[in-house]
Amino acid sequence: MIERLSPGSGGPLVDPDDVVWSMTKRHVDLRVVRRALRSDSALVLLGEGGGFDLHWVMPDQRLALWERVRRDYHGPDCVGDGTHAGYQFMNQDGARMLYLERWC
Repeated sequence: MIERLSPGSGGPLVDPDDVVWSMTKRHVDLRVVRRALRSDSALVLLGEGGGFDLHWVMPDQRLALWERVRRDYHGPDCVGDGTHAGYQFMNQDGARMLYLERWC
């Protein structure tokens, strides 16, 4: 049996709508995360439990998520071991998505 990796660990990501996404950037800067969470038009996917429970983040949920992520982000310029990390993905049509992974 092959162990499944979280979307942030490698391989393609299949979103809740069965669209396949490929990673274009690991551990994006917190400013990129902030911009996406402030945009109503950005596609944002959250992976809870290390990326195994995926759900879309709707615009009305993003402010609360931003408050949580900004205090506990693990990225290129952050100190410590946060519980959130951000990745950029692209699908075959060229659409971009921010994927946030949360683990305990």
